Amino acid sequence: MKSELTKIPGIGKNMAEHLTKAGFPTIESLKGKKADDVYAADCIAQNSTLDRCVLYCYRLAVYYADHDGQLPENKLNWYDWKD
Repeated sequence: MKSELTKIPGIGKNMAEHLTKAGFPTIESLKGKKADDVYAADCIAQNSTLDRCVLYCYRLAVYYADHDGQLPENKLNWYDWKD
């Protein structure tokens, strides 16, 4: 079954699985969350420190969830959310 999380730019099947295992199985479940907390939950679920690129994906995903699927014009890709 395809996850609705894959509607989020930069979130493919693998990242959707990560989010689901970390306790965020839907777009709604990301609303109001902090990307750093989502990243930390994923690291715990994976029992490993993950690449910072994952955090950038989660920054985009949380913003997407909080803004009804709207992203700033200059931040349409995960790499636009770097530090």
